[in-house]
Amino acid sequence: MRPITRLATRRILWFVLPAAVLVFAAAFFPSISQRVPRFAFPASATVGAALLVFSCVNSLVQFVRRYRREGRLRVFPVIVNAIATIFLVVLPLTRLLGVLTASGGGAPRTLAGFGDWLGGEGYPRLSPHRGVDIAGSIGTDVLAAADGRVTVARDTQDLCGLIVAIAHDPYGYRTIYCHFSAISVKPGEMVKRGQRIGAIGTTGQRAWPGYEHVHLELQRGTDAKDVEDPVPRIVGCFDGTKLYPTDRLVLTYPVRC
Repeated sequence: MRPITRLATRRILWFVLPAAVLVFAAAFFPSISQRVPRFAFPASATVGAALLVFSCVNSLVQFVRRYRREGRLRVFPVIVNAIATIFLVVLPLTRLLGVLTASGGGAPRTLAGFGDWLGGEGYPRLSPHRGVDIAGSIGTDVLAAADGRVTVARDTQDLCGLIVAIAHDPYGYRTIYCHFSAISVKPGEMVKRGQRIGAIGTTGQRAWPGYEHVHLELQRGTDAKDVEDPVPRIVGCFDGTKLYPTDRLVLTYPVRC
């Protein structure tokens, strides 16, 4: 590799690595994400992705040149660049294309499912997702997924942000809703399925523009670690004229369809 090319690659890495660290830090520390303009992280990620693609292509070119000139195979730079490109460019780009090409109507769009190791923007997570992220514009009404009693309605000052928790007696479950911009219920209040309990926002783990959502989580009892996938219990969009089963807990989407 020529000195100039090697120097250029090093400069790229010196930008890409801090940008990647910043993006991941913002995803797990609301104190960072809430203090930076919303466009800053997508802009950094876009520039970093472009430079990473350039670095990946350059490593392939140098791989071929070295093999032709010296007959040697130096695969390590190629592998490192390829892995970084897949996780920091390809997966987020795939999620972005899904957001841009999503058709209107029907069931609400899910950005991240239960147990996913990719976040709403398509980047790797450090732990499996505890619920489902259902897309909606800022200010969109969040609806109670079933009848119940509000047990929590406050700002958690953590990744969940403004949170509402509803206990569904006698089933022994709680639904958790995160990232509100406003809460319209109080602890102890009884709510009905489909009732407005707040509005979608970007509190807590701040969503990028275009990825706004409500996080829906289903907990067994009061143990925050005991969660299950809420999707098998979702029976569709809320319909005020429909009778829902009472012998078991069934959920409707927390946003209107």
